[in-house]
Amino acid sequence: MIRRAILGICVLMSLPISAAWACTCTQAAPGKCAGLQKDDVVFLGTVTDIQHVATTNTDTAAANSGAVANVDNSDGNAGVAANPGVAPASPAFPVTRYRFHIEERFSGTDAAEIEIFSGGDDGDCGYRFQKGAQYIVYTQQETEGRLFATVCNGTRTVSEGRALLPQLRAMRSGQRVASVFGVLRRSDPPFLAPREDPDDPLPKIGLKLRSHYDRFQTTTDGDGVYSFYDVHAGEYAFTASLPARMELTQKTLVGGLPPFKIPNGACYEYNVNALPTGHIQGTVYGPDGKPLKIASLELYRVGSYEDSRPGLWSFQGAKGVFDFDHVGAGEYVIVYNRRNIENPNSPFPRAFNPGVADPGEAQTITLKEGQDLRKVNVKLAEGYPTRKLRVHLKWDGARPPGTVTIQAKADRGDNPAAEKAADGSYEFTLMDSANYTITAFEELLPGHAPVRHIKSRRGAGAAASSDCNVPPRVDASSVMVPGADETAKEITILFPSIACTNQ
Repeated sequence: MIRRAILGICVLMSLPISAAWACTCTQAAPGKCAGLQKDDVVFLGTVTDIQHVATTNTDTAAANSGAVANVDNSDGNAGVAANPGVAPASPAFPVTRYRFHIEERFSGTDAAEIEIFSGGDDGDCGYRFQKGAQYIVYTQQETEGRLFATVCNGTRTVSEGRALLPQLRAMRSGQRVASVFGVLRRSDPPFLAPREDPDDPLPKIGLKLRSHYDRFQTTTDGDGVYSFYDVHAGEYAFTASLPARMELTQKTLVGGLPPFKIPNGACYEYNVNALPTGHIQGTVYGPDGKPLKIASLELYRVGSYEDSRPGLWSFQGAKGVFDFDHVGAGEYVIVYNRRNIENPNSPFPRAFNPGVADPGEAQTITLKEGQDLRKVNVKLAEGYPTRKLRVHLKWDGARPPGTVTIQAKADRGDNPAAEKAADGSYEFTLMDSANYTITAFEELLPGHAPVRHIKSRRGAGAAASSDCNVPPRVDASSVMVPGADETAKEITILFPSIACTNQ
């Protein structure tokens, strides 16, 4: 099978339950081409019907016999139904059944029609097909022999398969398959493309692959598609003869393309982008005139800002500088703390450059093509009320060797980060508006606990016995601290003596 981004992970985030999951796909490294296997089901087809599968164990049999709810999914939201999928799938991830008419088969069934499922255990990684649209579909066999499709296994609209289709046809016919292939597009960074401005394929662009020993070159066709054949194993730099003030990269990368390694016999799909080279850099200052150690910022084109809509993200850390790269010509605004989160690590309300609360008063940032704007600073006004809390760790007896983790959990807003003040002492910044539970635990190094200080359940004197099992982890006492309690400036949390068990 062709190598590309194929692995899906459902990530639980700090969001309401109805929107708490998101899918990310990890990029598969180039590997030897597996080709099309006899058990693979890969085809080009059109969605003719969409149905949400019944929801409970008792309904499953009815669902399998056709007792399902018909849904016209012309708006493309098939996976977001009120009814959950076949048990034991989570109610958050309904199973949806899609019927396809197959126009072209690459591997698998000879049937003219096929049913494909999505959702269930795949969660938000399930692919949401639209009725009447045409797709290249890769499937994977899951529960009860059903064929499922996900956003990570290669399935895509036919318009996104311009580079893939020739390679699938070559595999099916036993012909030569490209070692590296894909599409080159002119793009903008995530969330920053002008409205109604899709990524455009770049035709007739010269491309090169260079290793220490080999040189390969090709040119994109009218659809921006390129192919490199018979590429030998090695580490290659990928370059392009782009128009001025554009950089060959990918949307999610900072800077240009890194080199990549490829083995002999690969068939690696590698889509790349030509992004603008403009930068907007600056610093977020607190009321004291010092750069914040932590600041989250987002960039928007003028007129496109919405509280609920993310922008191009950047982060200011210990160096005290934020940088938005690959920004095209246009007019922009910067927002700090878009979601207005009460974050003790960066305790300031939402603000727009140069430091105003009202987006209508934000100062427009005008960037020319390829320009590098510096010192686009944001100065924050008074923040949320906070205070410092010093936490001391103590052990009942000698501290055993291991790794200590200390944390403060807030009942509202974000959790504060721990800063080490001294050996065994840490400092947190607390917000007046929250209460905090301070906890700590130590993961012990196996076989290294100081046995003479361990209390055995056999009683005094038994601690030195060789039949003592040391636990892998020991938890300290927890303490609840109101953020507004100015008297609680220091606390101590205690690790108990280790109670070993007998073998």
